[in-house]
Amino acid sequence: MRLVRKIGLIALATVGPLVLLVVLYIAYIAHAVSADVSAETGRVDGLGVRSLTRIVRDDRGVPHIRAASVHDAFFAQGYATASDRLFQMDLSRRFVLGRLAQLIGSGAMDSDERARIVDVRGIVADAYLRLSPVDRDCYDAFAAGVNAAATHEPLPPEYHAIGYYFQPWTPQDSLAVGFAMVLDQTTSWNDVTMVDAVQRSVGPNAAAAFFSPTDPAWETPTTGGRPAPLPPLPALGGFHPAAAVAWNGANRFDGFGSNEWVAGAARTRTHRALLANDPHLARGIPGLWHLVDIEAPGFHIAGATFAGVPGVILGHNDAVAWGATNGHAASPRVFRETFLTSDGTSYRSGKATLVAALRKESFADRIGNPRSHTYLRTRHGFVLESTGLVRDAVQWDPDVDRHSAAGSFLALDRARSLDDALHVLAQYPGPTLNFALAGVDGRAAYTLAGHIPLDAAWGMQVFDGATTPATPLQFVPFGQLPHVAPAATALAVNSNNRPYGEGYPYRLGSSFTPPYRAAEIAARLRAVPLYDVETFRAIQADTHSVAERELARMIVAALRRTKADDDPDLATIERDLAGFDGRFDSASVGATVVQRIRAIATSDLIRGHLPSAIAPAYLAEGPAFITLMRALRDVPRGWFANDDRDAFLVAEVRQSIALWGGLAAIAQPYGEAYPVTAHHPLASFGWHGWDGPKVPGTGGSYAPAVQGIVVGQSFRAVWDVGAWDAGGIDIPLGESGEPGSPHYTDLAPRYAAHALTPLPYTDAAVARAAHGTLVLAP
Repeated sequence: MRLVRKIGLIALATVGPLVLLVVLYIAYIAHAVSADVSAETGRVDGLGVRSLTRIVRDDRGVPHIRAASVHDAFFAQGYATASDRLFQMDLSRRFVLGRLAQLIGSGAMDSDERARIVDVRGIVADAYLRLSPVDRDCYDAFAAGVNAAATHEPLPPEYHAIGYYFQPWTPQDSLAVGFAMVLDQTTSWNDVTMVDAVQRSVGPNAAAAFFSPTDPAWETPTTGGRPAPLPPLPALGGFHPAAAVAWNGANRFDGFGSNEWVAGAARTRTHRALLANDPHLARGIPGLWHLVDIEAPGFHIAGATFAGVPGVILGHNDAVAWGATNGHAASPRVFRETFLTSDGTSYRSGKATLVAALRKESFADRIGNPRSHTYLRTRHGFVLESTGLVRDAVQWDPDVDRHSAAGSFLALDRARSLDDALHVLAQYPGPTLNFALAGVDGRAAYTLAGHIPLDAAWGMQVFDGATTPATPLQFVPFGQLPHVAPAATALAVNSNNRPYGEGYPYRLGSSFTPPYRAAEIAARLRAVPLYDVETFRAIQADTHSVAERELARMIVAALRRTKADDDPDLATIERDLAGFDGRFDSASVGATVVQRIRAIATSDLIRGHLPSAIAPAYLAEGPAFITLMRALRDVPRGWFANDDRDAFLVAEVRQSIALWGGLAAIAQPYGEAYPVTAHHPLASFGWHGWDGPKVPGTGGSYAPAVQGIVVGQSFRAVWDVGAWDAGGIDIPLGESGEPGSPHYTDLAPRYAAHALTPLPYTDAAVARAAHGTLVLAP
């Protein structure tokens, strides 16, 4: 007994200090969370504003800025954004600039090295110099406001948790945060190399077989008219089953993207134009978007912006509203270079030898451990690989021209009419986006905008660098991009699907997002003679997936034709799918079953035709579900074993039951099977205390109300154009990124219920909604 007591005392003496340190650390963080919340009321003196400026917060914590000059307005926006989202902004700039390791340690060094393949720091430095003096003043004022908030408001608790500090913000940092979305929204060089690899492996039939730009059964051209025809799926050499793997179906083209639709005044009950937009982007807490309303003499905007970027990216001003979806058009050109030495100092150009340009970058972690890396550049562009004699170089407009879309979005903020906004978009460099627009004159319009290389390959070929000359990029003229002309009768729908119809001369890209969401939205609109805000809100809440309902019917028919439902498990699956109405509601078991069978069937079909080294990349980046649906619908020769579609589907049902862990696992209510949680950045280090609430699964991948494990509706907006206090915009969790703020997750219940919350815009509406005012003074 004495020995046990002695061991206990030794353990207490040894472990006790550690336990005490842990307790003190937790208490320290808890105090930082509860005490260190930015002020929403009061007055702050000695700032860089020229006149008294007010930041009025409504009951959601959204800042409504009222200033005597545009300079002061952007200073106040920087102050308000940093008060809400300082740590998020810091992470964003560090991620895209390749400086994460300085904040979170050496584990991020590899990420930093990959980030600097593109010279973002050089690009944003040049882009800043190319801003107009007016725009540069907006960025300067915003940065000054950020730094003022970092000085006068409490440091976010994340800095206390990791033991670090905030380094001053620069205007170039805002451009870098914006450039992160350029990288995210650009059809990447990895897409080009994947498409090229599939074509080299499969041969001349590859493009028609595996890169359908749309599903012709559900094609819904944004510009209206008849769909552009597609060649039938070609015959293949035969199906060669590969080892089955559990694949969750969460690939890039898995229905995710964005929705927008717009209607002119002749189509609405209000006799005003209406516009809806819900971008589908990565889920996190805090969310990507920060809501704001900014007014200064001759200037008034409201809507959403990326935390760290001045102005409004998507929203409205007094005269016009605009929304956007990803265009999925080809942007980079890729060249396979042959290097003569492993260090990459020389490479082949025809019969000549050229020397690569070198860019040396230095890295350091939190304690100063150094690393360096040398990046190469050929006559065609920046080089992706760091080793080997064969490497890919990328020619990409933002890298060549060193421009930014920042000026275009600030110009949209200032647009005085719909025509003015279209003129702005004619100069917009990219990333390529589908823009929907609506003006207070009742007209609506649509246009694809951005620099799309006028290149017959359309992102489907890697060129031989040695034999292909280095030529400047030429772009499809803006007037030749798909569009719907401004009119009160205009109606346009885009969900990242192929925007053009029959007769359009250019392909524009290798693949677009499947048209299933656009088809459902268009069908809902056709069913209503005149629209109002509620019509648009209800469509944003629509969980019906036309393609997965079709797939469920195919599976049921196959089970019945083969009498496979004699098996009790298969009979249960048949009943679940026969009763499935296509709606991905939380209580639906059929939704879970069809999604899980879809994932396995898509994977097995593709792995049965593509080499194992290529199939995963195609499943991750290619239009795999379109390929599955076209093959099931048309049954071309060689796509299924013995050309037996029914046998394939029955086998996939059995396979799915096995891979998902049995009937009880596959046949769960969708809300239980696919719940989602927005994770805080520190969750990757095991800290989940600041994660968002768990939300039941709903919406799925191909319904308008998209909800995925990683991606979802990042905001939902409906603008009643001209009646700006009607309509509204919602974000999923909260306006504040401070865990101790009452606005950290306060919006989650309304968002889950698909409510639509007005964003006060007029001075009277802002005064009614005011919950606190912070005055910034010189």
